[in-house]
Amino acid sequence: MTDFSIALIKSEFRVDSRLLSPELNHRHRTILENLDKYKSQFESLGHLPFETELGYNNLPVRFAMLNEDQCYFLLTLMRNNNHIVSAKLKLVKAFRDSRTQLAKRDIARIEGKQVRHLETDAIRDLVNYARTNGSKNADMYYMTITKMTNAALNIDAGQRDSLETRKLDEIKMAETMVKIAISDGLNAGLGYKEIYKLCKERVSSIAVLLLGDAK
Repeated sequence: MTDFSIALIKSEFRVDSRLLSPELNHRHRTILENLDKYKSQFESLGHLPFETELGYNNLPVRFAMLNEDQCYFLLTLMRNNNHIVSAKLKLVKAFRDSRTQLAKRDIARIEGKQVRHLETDAIRDLVNYARTNGSKNADMYYMTITKMTNAALNIDAGQRDSLETRKLDEIKMAETMVKIAISDGLNAGLGYKEIYKLCKERVSSIAVLLLGDAK
């Protein structure tokens, strides 16, 4: 079996009890029996959510989403053998890697917000420049450039806080290109429409480089 799949549920990492069964070489029913028998002990380690899904032949399958401490406590209830030792090691690595990835994503999001702030400063300069040169809808550039960037990178509105690190890095690159394009356009004395076109061209170029498909 492949490594454990860790789910982030309400800011807490959890594992589907069904995934433990083959790793522990125990029937899932045995795992559920332990969860029920020692329910109060498991609940002392955090909320113990049970769920039900339709399984084989549309029969309901009961399972639990266990947090890290609950997983380790479950393993202490089972006699050590090669399967148990292997499962313990995989769980330790899976939870460790999940925490590392989350930390990286959080750092990328913080850095992304810093880049976004610099980009909006540049857009503000474009807005003021456009307004000075007769634009009656200059304030729309904040929304227009954001939508253009999202479309180029295949990002839905309001999705940024839930994106993976790789996608956040793509946004940082695109927004940096917007900032540079606005600066280059203003320094070159281009018209505000030409500056927006330059932003769009450079973001599209980044999208081609990152996604392999021009938007």
